[in-house]
Amino acid sequence: MSRASRLATFTTKIDATIDRKAFATLRFAGDELDPREISAVLPVPPTRAHRKGEEFYAGERAGHLRGRTGLWFLATDKLVPSNDLADHLRFIADLLRPAGDERVIDQLREMLQRANARAHITCFWHGDPGETAPQIPDWLKSAAKRLTADVETDFAAERRGRVG
Repeated sequence: MSRASRLATFTTKIDATIDRKAFATLRFAGDELDPREISAVLPVPPTRAHRKGEEFYAGERAGHLRGRTGLWFLATDKLVPSNDLADHLRFIADLLRPAGDERVIDQLREMLQRANARAHITCFWHGDPGETAPQIPDWLKSAAKRLTADVETDFAAERRGRVG
């Protein structure tokens, strides 16, 4: 076996034991929410959006459903090519505060108040065995507070032994 082949095999074995995954979601929800208003302010299309009572496709398992509430939802997992949670949170922060401009947050907050809707930021992180969970940075907490969004975390580190 050549040296390059052995290195490729070794690298593959190491990569197979790495379980790190990270992404974030930004969600606006409320019975009177019109997701088109959110889309008019944010420069990225949502992962899913619908008005209350509007039919939407929820995937092969669920099929077509009707929205129980209005929703504008964005997941960063397909938009940010990184398993570092900080990169995903920066993406969300840049949407909410492009170049540090607070006007987007102000517009969104006003829309949410009119629609009696809420904003949520959820941070997902699955780490390697023994790895310490990340901290939510103060700049994200500050942006969320200004938006009146709650920040939820779903963090876990794999506890199983190494394979390979």
